[in-house]
Amino acid sequence: MDELELLKKDWNKESDDFKEYSENEIYNMIKHKSVSITKTLLIIGLVEMVLWTLYGYLDKQFPSIRVALFLVFTGLIIFLFRRMKTGQDSITLMKIILNLRRLILGYALISLTLAIIDNIIHFDHYTKDFMAGARDGWNSIYHLKRLPTHPDTMHPVMGNYFVFGICVLVGFYLLYVIYKKTYGKMLRDLRKNYKELSLHEERAIG
Repeated sequence: MDELELLKKDWNKESDDFKEYSENEIYNMIKHKSVSITKTLLIIGLVEMVLWTLYGYLDKQFPSIRVALFLVFTGLIIFLFRRMKTGQDSITLMKIILNLRRLILGYALISLTLAIIDNIIHFDHYTKDFMAGARDGWNSIYHLKRLPTHPDTMHPVMGNYFVFGICVLVGFYLLYVIYKKTYGKMLRDLRKNYKELSLHEERAIG
């Protein structure tokens, strides 16, 4: 159980051993957790960028749009991170947390949208790649020594497009699950931090 959960538990206790937290302690606990989330966000973003770059390399394409998106994303994260580290009041931290949540949500949505658009534009090419890869895989299973199949030699029919389309949908579902487990969790944690700060401000005003 983390410090914020212990704090909430203490707030709801009606006993003699109730621990009084100062405003500064509450603020610092929430700030520390938000800074930790931001560091994790940078690491996850970097890992994602490396994976997309590797995917582009294997497909002989450089994901320039994704690199540009990641650089902008990283710059904004670092900017918010520095503000978060130097902020000295709850109102400022609440604003930073809100901006960070918007940034995470925006990045995840744009990243998924780019993946969808890319697959729509290059659907025919990716289907041929898929067919060539399947043929080479089949040949390797039966130890047939043949040169790698060039995608342009493949001639997809409706069934090939359908099978590849199903694989793409499954891939996007898995990507959605991964995003939900990573970025979604950070969004929930930041929302919880924001609510804790709001409660803290209401108690301070009251």
